[in-house]
Amino acid sequence: MNRNEIIEKMRKDGYPHKIVGNGGYEATLSGIQPLSGGDYMAIYRYPGGECCHCLEEIKACFTVVEQ
Repeated sequence: MNRNEIIEKMRKDGYPHKIVGNGGYEATLSGIQPLSGGDYMAIYRYPGGECCHCLEEIKACFTVVEQ
């Protein structure tokens, strides 16, 4: 699977394309961080760096800019 296919699969799983978080900064979905047991977290690119977020954290703590 290429990067674009991975991003599309993640969006189908419910991860938004753009969020606002971590001090009010906008971030864009940029990749996947595999976890044990077949789970994964999303990697979001913020100005100045990247950060991993799980879907539950996004739903509870962040503003979705673009689904």
